[in-house]
Amino acid sequence: MTDLTPQAPNRRESVPFWRDIRVLGVLAQIAFLIVVISGLAWVARNVTQNMSTLGGSQFLCRDGSSSVRCAFDFLQLDAQFAISESLIPYDPSDSYGRALLVGALNTIKVSSLGIVLATVLGTLTGIARLSSNWLISSVARWYVDIIRNTPLLLQLFFLFFAVILAFPPIREANQLFGLPIFLSQRGIDLPRIVMMPSFMTWLIFLVVGAALAAAVWWWLGRRERETERDANRPLWALLALLIVAVPGWFFASATAADTQGFLAPESSGITEFADVPEVVRAQLGLENLNELDAALDAGTVTQEQVDEATVTFCAVENSPPLTNMAAELNRANVPWAVERSRTPAAASADFAAGECQLLVSSRTALAGEQAALADVLPSTLIPLRELPVRLSVPRIEGLNFVGGIKLSPNFAAILIGLTVYTGAFIAEIVRAGIQSVAKGQSEAARALGLSESQRLRLVVLPQALRVIIPPLTSQYLNLTKNSSLAIAVGYPDLWSTAFTTLNQSGRAIQVFLIAMGTYLMFSLLISSFLNWYNRRVALVER
Repeated sequence: MTDLTPQAPNRRESVPFWRDIRVLGVLAQIAFLIVVISGLAWVARNVTQNMSTLGGSQFLCRDGSSSVRCAFDFLQLDAQFAISESLIPYDPSDSYGRALLVGALNTIKVSSLGIVLATVLGTLTGIARLSSNWLISSVARWYVDIIRNTPLLLQLFFLFFAVILAFPPIREANQLFGLPIFLSQRGIDLPRIVMMPSFMTWLIFLVVGAALAAAVWWWLGRRERETERDANRPLWALLALLIVAVPGWFFASATAADTQGFLAPESSGITEFADVPEVVRAQLGLENLNELDAALDAGTVTQEQVDEATVTFCAVENSPPLTNMAAELNRANVPWAVERSRTPAAASADFAAGECQLLVSSRTALAGEQAALADVLPSTLIPLRELPVRLSVPRIEGLNFVGGIKLSPNFAAILIGLTVYTGAFIAEIVRAGIQSVAKGQSEAARALGLSESQRLRLVVLPQALRVIIPPLTSQYLNLTKNSSLAIAVGYPDLWSTAFTTLNQSGRAIQVFLIAMGTYLMFSLLISSFLNWYNRRVALVER
């Protein structure tokens, strides 16, 4: 019988090294490492040669000598160029370092606002993409398809040149829906919230109200888990906040320390604020200033008479007393104008020179000014009613809007462009995240009687976040880096100021290192936060 038992080979068969996977893997890594080292060496040699060509001018010290340790000393030199927008005070005589700081802060401003607005727009659009309403889903789909497949730079040029600069002149500015929001060639003007000194008192009530709202939210959440019924937590938490915040508003207003006021010449006969509208009413011959618009339309009062009766006051521009006085005059329907100054001393000088009828400032400053003008212009110090928060509303004065907050055409273009562009990508991420949740989850939610908003808020979106967060991180990083395109529409972001600094100083390597390091820091901060949040919402494996 034949023996079919397998026999061990007499000798081990060797595999050629060019066919050995392990050897090939090691060789590939060595080759890749050689390529990387060679590339870095070429870059280093190129940089060294260029720096040698430039000479010691790249490393000038303040004492005139040349040393590598002085590579960044140029940041202390005067920048000698203007920056159109700045979150902090800046003057061309400031240093290059401060100019770069201004650019970095402008980048932070447009990126942070863009991230918030793009998230809201993308979330709503992503939900709309899955709507059963054909019109809503179609509009959302066309928006996503068009924006995602169009270059961002082209969109920025279109927004800036074909949309914003095509707005009407400032005298014919469009007012949106009757709200104090104005669109003109100078940009977009919006109301601005101004906090008064009594806001700190109201803030205590807000903190207490927020703590109470959080406690109500937690207690109702526990009750929902026990009873398995919706307790309408958002409504009750909001009511808890309002129960404390609303009385706090009136308390802060009633106990305001009269920190603001105005000076009125004794010859004017004004001894309290109520006298101001009375003086104007008497000059116009009206029974009530609320009839002023009707009288102008009827022709019983001319515009020249209104201009003559207009109350003019001096104040420091963008100061809380100015906003407070303007709000009180608007409430009384008094026509007014303001002489704006940069400093309290300049405002006082205008008042003493007769440029205005009233001087508005803090009561401490007014008391000193009243004493200083006692012999020249005897005046009465009148307290001004104060609320914790006032709204500074934009209005046309001369050839521009004053008051409120202005979005320059450059800032509006880059902000809207980044928001719309990134929002389209976020919409697809949100749509994919929602569709990743099993349909049975939605069917079970509807079977329990949950509304569509409750289904999304309580069931679908919490599970979809685990899919949404990772790609959302990339979009936030892209938005931050895409903000460098602001130079195309003239917004002074980090790259714009860095490019100007490079041209002025000639320190190319140092400026590029600063710009690259700053963008890297922004990216690491954003990714670190979202990675932390992703770990919070991720499923925990058992």
